[in-house]
Amino acid sequence: MASTEVVAPTAGLVVKVSVSEGDTVAVGASIVVLQSMKTEIDVTADSAGKVTKILVNKGDEVNIGQTLAEIEG
Repeated sequence: MASTEVVAPTAGLVVKVSVSEGDTVAVGASIVVLQSMKTEIDVTADSAGKVTKILVNKGDEVNIGQTLAEIEG
């Protein structure tokens, strides 16, 4: 099965991790919510499948392009 990385579209602060490892998600499902310049950005799944890794926690600062989670589907 192919693994898809969910990456940060911008630098920011992780304010919510919406899924847990082992969860099954659909395309468009919320994975992580980032806060950047006082705006919340919902980072969603580009593919359906099982969340195999969560690489960030609430309160983490992330950089643009950083991998937030991996989905296998």
